[in-house]
Amino acid sequence: MEIRHLQMVKEVASCGNLTKAADRLYLTQSALSHQLKEIEAFFNTQLFIRDKKHMLLTDAGTVVLQAAEKILQEVAETKAKVKCLTDKDSGEVRLCTECYTSYHWLSGFLRAYRDVYPKVDVKIDIEATHYAEQHLLENKIDVAILEDSTNPKLSYTPLFQDEFVVIVAPDHEWAGRDWVEINEFAGHNYVMYNIPEEESSNFQMIFKNCRPQRLYKMTLTEGILEMVKAGMGVALLPNWIVKPYLKSGELAAVSLTRKRLLRTWYAATLKNKQHAPYTDAFIEKLASYMKELDGYAVACVA
Repeated sequence: MEIRHLQMVKEVASCGNLTKAADRLYLTQSALSHQLKEIEAFFNTQLFIRDKKHMLLTDAGTVVLQAAEKILQEVAETKAKVKCLTDKDSGEVRLCTECYTSYHWLSGFLRAYRDVYPKVDVKIDIEATHYAEQHLLENKIDVAILEDSTNPKLSYTPLFQDEFVVIVAPDHEWAGRDWVEINEFAGHNYVMYNIPEEESSNFQMIFKNCRPQRLYKMTLTEGILEMVKAGMGVALLPNWIVKPYLKSGELAAVSLTRKRLLRTWYAATLKNKQHAPYTDAFIEKLASYMKELDGYAVACVA
């Protein structure tokens, strides 16, 4: 049995006779009768009752028709999905970055991208945030924005570089300094995001051999900044997050060590996967867009 047999059953049931069904399927009545004999032989039962010029479904024919409609619908939907994946100008890009606060650049970039690819839908997989690389390896997303570029199964396109800086109140003893050393954090209050300490690479780096005098965890970036402004502690955040506060004088920033804590961000894709042209264009245009932002782009607030 083939798809054409299911299409034949659907059309004969809809038209009520072979002549009209044959016209719709662009077949001769003889060819259609032959297909009907084939599918009845396959099921070893009669599917239609021939009543003069009318074709009436038997009980078995009704069951086959219901199955045919479901199968043909599945085939049509599958063809549409595959077309979206292979169409040069339409489809979707599944995206994720390694942290929740990494999408402030998205609206501006999408406006420029959609001018060129208006039929491409960009979908963000928030659930993959802390497992972006793994989701990419499992082909659950198409593009992951990562700060690591060591997996041999992935291809990486550099996007930009940013810097984690120590954020303090304007009257803090560190304000005005060029940098602070890691060992100076001992005895100071520290403000961070509300995540387990072992999941924060920054916390593990700073407090590897000691503990903060007091640890505050905040859900929102604004909460961290307000705590620091109030002199409740210090924080380590990307430079682009605090840029407006530094200009207004509400906060001060100091580099972490003389070498500074710099990170390069990459757009990663599966190396052995054939990508749609619009996915490659997404990465190329994103890299150009980030350069235009002078580095104040995607970053992870770990």
